[in-house]
Amino acid sequence: MFTDESDYCAFLGGDNTGFERLVIRYKDGLIYYLNQIIKNITVAEDLAQDAFVEVYVHNERFVPGKASFKTYLYTIGHHKAVDYVRKSQREVLTDFHEDEETAMSGSEGPEVHLLEQEGKEELYRALDGLKEEYQRILVLTELEGMKLKDAAKVMGKTEPQAKVLAHRARKALLLSLQSKLG
Repeated sequence: MFTDESDYCAFLGGDNTGFERLVIRYKDGLIYYLNQIIKNITVAEDLAQDAFVEVYVHNERFVPGKASFKTYLYTIGHHKAVDYVRKSQREVLTDFHEDEETAMSGSEGPEVHLLEQEGKEELYRALDGLKEEYQRILVLTELEGMKLKDAAKVMGKTEPQAKVLAHRARKALLLSLQSKLG
C-alpha cells in the first residue's frame, strides 16, 4: 500500500506516478473544500490545480514528518482561495451536485441511491446555511477526516480556537438539521 510519504519520496526521486497517486488521492476533497470557501466549482477546480502545480514546481518546500502532506496541500489551497476571494470580492453561488453517472454506478437499487442522495443534499443544504468558518472546519474535520490540529493549521488558527469553532459548528449544524426536520 502506498502512503503519502512513500509517494512523495518516489516523486522526489523522479517517479511521477507517486505524484499522480497523491493527486488522485486528494483532488476531489481539495476541490470540495475550496468550493466551500469560494462558492464556484470551476474556480475551485482551477485553484486545486494551482495548488498541485505549486507542490510540483516547488517540491523542496514540503518536509515529510513536519506536517502531513494533506495538511500541507490544503494549506496551499486555502491560501490560494483566500487570495482569490480578496482579489475578486464577489461571490458566485454554485450548488454541489454529485455526477449522476458516478452515483448510479453502485450495486444498490435506485431507491436506496435516491434516499442516500436526498440525505446528502439535506446535509449540504444545512452546511451551506452555516457561517463560512463553520463550513470549513466541518468539511476538514468531518468530511475530510483531518485531525483538529491539522485543520487548525490549514485555517490559520490555534488548536484551541479550532476546537471551539468545531464544537460551535457541530452545534449549529445540529440545530439547522433539527429545524428542517420539524
